[in-house]
Amino acid sequence: MKSTIFKKAALLSLLLVGFGSCTKDFETINTNPNNPTSASADLFLPYGIQSAVDMYVGGSLGQDVGNLFAQHWARIQYTDADRYIVTNDVISNGWRDFYVEPLANYQRIIKIADETQNPNYKAVALILRSWVFSVLTDLYGDIPYNDAIKGIEGTLKPTYDAQKDVYADLVKTLKSANDMIVLNNTNLAVSGDILFSGNMLKWKKFANSLSLRILNRMNGKVDVSADINRILGDASQYPVLASNADNVQLAYLSGVPNNNPVNENRKTRDDHRISATIVNKLKSLNDARLAVYADLPADGGEYKGVPNGLSNSDANALGLSKTSKVGAYFTAATAPGVIMTYAELLFIKAELASKGIASAGDASTNYKDAITASYKQYNLTPTAEYLAANALKSGADGYTQIMEQKWIALYGQGLEAWTEYRRTGIPALKAPVSNANNDVVPTRLAYPGSEESLNFANFTEALTRQGGQNTMRLKLWFAK
Repeated sequence: MKSTIFKKAALLSLLLVGFGSCTKDFETINTNPNNPTSASADLFLPYGIQSAVDMYVGGSLGQDVGNLFAQHWARIQYTDADRYIVTNDVISNGWRDFYVEPLANYQRIIKIADETQNPNYKAVALILRSWVFSVLTDLYGDIPYNDAIKGIEGTLKPTYDAQKDVYADLVKTLKSANDMIVLNNTNLAVSGDILFSGNMLKWKKFANSLSLRILNRMNGKVDVSADINRILGDASQYPVLASNADNVQLAYLSGVPNNNPVNENRKTRDDHRISATIVNKLKSLNDARLAVYADLPADGGEYKGVPNGLSNSDANALGLSKTSKVGAYFTAATAPGVIMTYAELLFIKAELASKGIASAGDASTNYKDAITASYKQYNLTPTAEYLAANALKSGADGYTQIMEQKWIALYGQGLEAWTEYRRTGIPALKAPVSNANNDVVPTRLAYPGSEESLNFANFTEALTRQGGQNTMRLKLWFAK
């Protein structure tokens, strides 16, 4: 699944510095006839997909920033990240690696697709590129977008685009990608597709469902009703996720290096537990998903979560064997790397319907179906009693129910859960007593120091436009 052809150093030199010429006829003299000088799109696509998903669900971004800040997981050892002490490496690596690795691959695929006149490859790359850019702007706010990935063209100090403009262009791009896809054409088959095995209808569904996620971020800030109605009003032209079979997720394999990165982490680390916040919520609801989300303590007893933000000594005192690990489902080698689910789409529709978007359908029906879809991801079925006890109320109480159930369903998608909390303030998470962010659950990641030192003018302009300093307390556009 992973390609060993494309290394970070090579991609960095290609995209950010470009190639310099040395001596006349150097390339001719030093050409290896046994090495190809160009590659086809199918060689770039697998690594382009997996590198992005690995960063999204694993590593420090997925495991710590997303899952800890959303209070799905907690740290029981080395608790700095749980107290909002985020190292420069975490901040810088997420920024650098998304730009240098997956985005670089997608740009190359787009170029090859144009050269070979294959709109399906181009659409796939545009959809993936849009997803990664959406993650970046969700994390940092205003980002280099239109000027990004142009190092080889001489743009070494890219300007930043406002988040609202990035979102608007992503929706436009995703519509274009949907429209250019040609179904059932073997001449335009997409190989190397480790996400959907070349099923172009599923790529359409991903494009339009991702658009609805972004439009839901924008709704209420600007008028996006036309695009929402365009998608929800024409299922044949703009299909969306229609069942759990359409879930956008990478199927990891059992062996290294293609296993889930959380699984690889657990081979040598044991730093995380399920958060007491979500354990207590699931217990209060008598929610059967708790048995999947968490393991029983090794020493026996009931499910026991760890409060977020404890000191190292207080966390250690709870006992590794007396607290609940993250459920085995999520730490298995083959645990899927989830990008977006049918349940999430239904919660989006429930929220839109609750705000008067008629094309989204009935809020109560979408809400109930979303809970059911979330249960079915884990081969569970909610009881009639559970659905009745959690039936959707009206007004503000109903909106809180939608967002709380969505937060529960997003377990395993920590970055998205954290973003939705920042957007809505639901559930009412509290910063740990001991924290390094002025008692505020982080609202963003700070820009890396490299941007301040190497792209100062554009870095400063972006911060000034957003009205604050480069901290984890600056509210992003979607949350203002």
